[in-house]
Amino acid sequence: MKVATQGYADGVYTGPPADAYYGIIQIQALVQGGQLSALKVLKYPSDRRTSISINRQALPMLRDEAIRAQSANVDIISGATLTSRAFIQSLRGALKKASS
Repeated sequence: MKVATQGYADGVYTGPPADAYYGIIQIQALVQGGQLSALKVLKYPSDRRTSISINRQALPMLRDEAIRAQSANVDIISGATLTSRAFIQSLRGALKKASS
């Protein structure tokens, strides 16, 4: 995890939907005071027991790590590779908007 040094423009930014193979993940980022302060998962695969189990564990971990890092440069979680990649892709899109 590498902590970002740049500030972001305050606001709410929605990332693009990203394919996690078993469904779509879409992230919304809240920026306050130039810092990433909260993330909301708008969409995630939740129609299979396996997806629910993986996402219930992985998404909060990814969210917390991204807020600590102040970026989408987070580690992929073992056992949740597709979820992690889709989370990162959607969050990068949201933070790109916040940087523009």
